[in-house]
Amino acid sequence: MAELPQAYTDLVAQLKELALLRSCGAVLSWDEQTNLPTKGAEHRANQLALLAGMAHAQGTDPRIGELIGECESAMSLTEDSPEAANVRDARRGYSRATKLPRKLVEEMSRVTTLAQQAWVGARKAKDFAPFQPWLKKVVALKREEADALGSPTGVKYDALIEDYEPGATTEQIQAAFAPLREALVKLVSEIKDSGRSPNVAILERHYPVDKQKELSLAAAAAIGFDFDAGRLDIAAHPFCSGIGPGDCRLTTRYDEHHFPGAFFGTLHEAGHGIYEQGLVDDNFGLACGEACSLGIHESQSRMWENL
Repeated sequence: MAELPQAYTDLVAQLKELALLRSCGAVLSWDEQTNLPTKGAEHRANQLALLAGMAHAQGTDPRIGELIGECESAMSLTEDSPEAANVRDARRGYSRATKLPRKLVEEMSRVTTLAQQAWVGARKAKDFAPFQPWLKKVVALKREEADALGSPTGVKYDALIEDYEPGATTEQIQAAFAPLREALVKLVSEIKDSGRSPNVAILERHYPVDKQKELSLAAAAAIGFDFDAGRLDIAAHPFCSGIGPGDCRLTTRYDEHHFPGAFFGTLHEAGHGIYEQGLVDDNFGLACGEACSLGIHESQSRMWENL
């Protein structure tokens, strides 16, 4: 392989520094959902908004654009080489980021943080009316984001799908799901009409939280999650946060009278975690050190949950 230009080395250094900054936000976001006192929401929202703005400013620095351009001009690499993939993804990320105003990025971070806390309170109270205004704010901001990014297909949501399934469109996804929906609706109807109702009493017995936690930890470890590089905590809704190399955090939730929730939720999140722990540490901050899409990520979690 030909020697890589200095521009590539400089670009990698910039991208890795940007990833470190974003990982600081990831830690605060994890803490928000696991440990944050209720009255700390406003301050946390401001912290995360500040970090989001700083990351946006660094990620849209014209120097990064110059380095990407120099790499594109100077590098003669096969399309499937890791270096070409890193440059290609850097161009994609830079192009999208430079279309977004910093104020919009900061406001999205601030509002979604407060909306998350409002949702937690609404779920606990079983009253989602107080959450409705926050949901409307988030949707309005996402529409604004989609408009700023632009959609080559004319479908607003296609501009946002790019963050999760690069290259996919609403039309393609609908085409994939339509036949599945038809078959599944038919299957559910047949089950409902069969007159058979399984006895689920065993799933709703009393299962002490400490025993469920013990089993959850054992199950996650059994399928390969490394607890020397991760942890399991409690949150209002299970999630996995890949903070960075050697630090992947899972959460679950426990219900003493619903055993499947924590058990399968932990397996699901551990599946995400195993994928994160399998990424190459040296590629942190680069395309080759990140999940390639949410669909692939979800395939790993669903595989372990549904085995």
